[in-house]
Amino acid sequence: MKLVDGKLRVELFSDAVIAIVITIAALEILIPHDGMYRQFIESVLTFAISFFIVAGYWNDHRKLFEQVEEINDRFVFRNTCFLFSLVLIPVFTKWSMESGDKQLPMLAYGVLLMLINATFSGLFMAGISLAKEPVEETFYFKKLYKNRDRVYYLAILLVMGVGYFIPQLALVLFIGLPIISYFLKTNFEGKFEDEQWTKRRRNSRHKHFR
Repeated sequence: MKLVDGKLRVELFSDAVIAIVITIAALEILIPHDGMYRQFIESVLTFAISFFIVAGYWNDHRKLFEQVEEINDRFVFRNTCFLFSLVLIPVFTKWSMESGDKQLPMLAYGVLLMLINATFSGLFMAGISLAKEPVEETFYFKKLYKNRDRVYYLAILLVMGVGYFIPQLALVLFIGLPIISYFLKTNFEGKFEDEQWTKRRRNSRHKHFR
């Protein structure tokens, strides 16, 4: 009971932090004064990037907690590091909104996205070891997740490369990252399910012939 209560408290705390992050990011949207509609549109686009990235990680976080049966100190520490990196989003969002035509904010935003993904990957690796799946499934799951991370980091680096030369274009391309991440995760989860179905079918045939 104590382990269940501890898991619930960490999950509720994480949900509260994520909700506050999205709310603060929304408050940073610049109100259009004196016909400054272009800046307003850019700030809304920047918020959209932050919103869908945070929402995507919240969904991954939810799925991970559904699989974890119990938690330990290592898992709580990794979760805290993930939340810390996520809390930085409103700061970098505001910076990007105020300096949308400069290189450094766009490059810094890309670095932040890699940091967030790295901390979540650390949380995932700590959590999947506590999950319900057998050891052999866990190993395969980790391998697929690492491959997905490589593609995601490559996409961020490409956008950062564009942002070095054309910061405004990088802002638009960053919107595509949540979409890329979504399809990568969907493909990655589909492969895992197909592999497990094939393995179960093979095992079933083996038992039948025995």
